[in-house]
Amino acid sequence: MDHDNSYPVRLVDGSTLVLPLRPLPGGEKAIALLMSNQTGFAVERALIRLLTDMVRELKPKVIVGVPTMGLAYARPVAENLGFDDYVALGHSRKFWYDSALSQCLTSSTSPDQAKHLYLDPALVERVRGRRVVVMDDVLNTGRTAAAAIRLMQKVQARVAGVTAVLTEGWAWRTELEHTGPDTPGLVHALGHIPMFGRTEAGWRPLADT
Repeated sequence: MDHDNSYPVRLVDGSTLVLPLRPLPGGEKAIALLMSNQTGFAVERALIRLLTDMVRELKPKVIVGVPTMGLAYARPVAENLGFDDYVALGHSRKFWYDSALSQCLTSSTSPDQAKHLYLDPALVERVRGRRVVVMDDVLNTGRTAAAAIRLMQKVQARVAGVTAVLTEGWAWRTELEHTGPDTPGLVHALGHIPMFGRTEAGWRPLADT
């Protein structure tokens, strides 16, 4: 089925999230774009409710938020679960950070900008030896989630799950396998979006995505 300007994503509760289609550079492919900081409050509240229910089943002790947009969900989900706090990973290095608590990565939306993912040394004891869930908004390449998992492994945290609003394509599976062969099985999402190719009638989901 071809789509014009938007794509309806079926979520785990049977509801539908309608996302705009945005052409990628070159114009022959497109993505269904979730901009978490631009969603209406009603949509945001619904997604947070569904994420809270999903994460509760994983029985974490700590929620670890992946920047940037994963933080928009990690904080309220942690609060909904009755936690006193959560752990926010970051891209910006503060002067007191330890390079040993960082991982290099490149964002799929900013491919020309090399980034690092950091864990504040002050937050290490929140996660050391504890059962954690890593939370992102969309899993695409999986690089950021994999970097977060490696940081958790460095401090002996136990990753019980990797959660997201959406998975996009399947490239993230290969990336997460590099952190452990069973890691892709830890992923839980509210829905899935394919990649899209241009047709005469609009945009069509690409096979195997």
